[in-house]
Amino acid sequence: MQSWLSSMRSKPATWLIHIALATIVVGACVTHFFGVQGEIHLRADKAQTLSVQPISGCNPQQVSIFLWDFQVVSDADDNPVDYITELRLLDRTKTPSSSLNPLAVEEGTIRMNKPLKYHGFRFCQSDYDSDQMGVTLAYNYDPWGIGITYTGYALLLLSMIVFFFQPRTYFRALVKKQHTWLMVGLGLAVVVLAVVMTRVVTPKPPLQPVLQTPLLGIHVSVIMLAYTLFAVIMINGILGLCWRAKRERLMNLSQVLLYPALFCLTAGIFIGAVWANMSWGRYWGWDPKETWALITMLVYALLLHLPQLKRVCKIPNSRYPMIYHIFSVIAFLFVLFTYFGVSYLLGGLHSYAN
Repeated sequence: MQSWLSSMRSKPATWLIHIALATIVVGACVTHFFGVQGEIHLRADKAQTLSVQPISGCNPQQVSIFLWDFQVVSDADDNPVDYITELRLLDRTKTPSSSLNPLAVEEGTIRMNKPLKYHGFRFCQSDYDSDQMGVTLAYNYDPWGIGITYTGYALLLLSMIVFFFQPRTYFRALVKKQHTWLMVGLGLAVVVLAVVMTRVVTPKPPLQPVLQTPLLGIHVSVIMLAYTLFAVIMINGILGLCWRAKRERLMNLSQVLLYPALFCLTAGIFIGAVWANMSWGRYWGWDPKETWALITMLVYALLLHLPQLKRVCKIPNSRYPMIYHIFSVIAFLFVLFTYFGVSYLLGGLHSYAN
């Protein structure tokens, strides 16, 4: 116990990362077990009453919803750029069921990437009827899970930033030893990233309405930076397997690059989760692309913890660099499948990426 407390005092950011991840898992469990989500179809001027019975056993939450107006906003070339749904809402939980007092009815607007929040409910645009006289809305009632999960996101972002300024860490020791090589590796990553970004970050118009958000550029840029650094680590792995004299130095460089690479991938995944919550009313839907991005993150997290596994498994120092390089090359196969394989073989919401 004393050693744990000493470690927490000397490496607060490292421990905060793990606490943040645990908080995110707790939030996800609260959403899964106590949140309610679904879809509701509305037609113009016809009220629908949405009744939700939270699994927690609380009183049912009821809201009457009127579709007041729906319109598709298009550009000069008649490409849709936004969907606007105007609603009238009445909280039946606090209003007698016989009351239709217009003064109690509130107005609300849903736009693409701008959900409507109303008394614990979140409504997002899902689909609309061909005659534009009806809409399908995705809704969720999750007053606690989203808050806990977003708290975990904030803690994770803070801890990842503070980590790089944390003294007396294995990462800082590696940086001091690999200063020159680190600059070469980062320079190579920047060049590769610049080439890739010219194609990926600026997709050709017209964009789907769901893609018309600043989060698109941030999400894709951060993910691509991570993939680029993983590519450099993979190249180091191949060189390390072929160049025995520099095997350990190349491993140390890969270990340094792995921290920002994994942090960028993690941040990119959770930026995408926030975006999904704005667009579809859920921050995680087990879409093939996001699932395989999570798998890739876990694979590289295992590579990050390989020094600890080395001590547990008692791997000889002479063999460790070779094992590290083999693992780093294999791990990049998960990146390739996440980026190319999922898009071409599994599809999903991210099929537009191609």
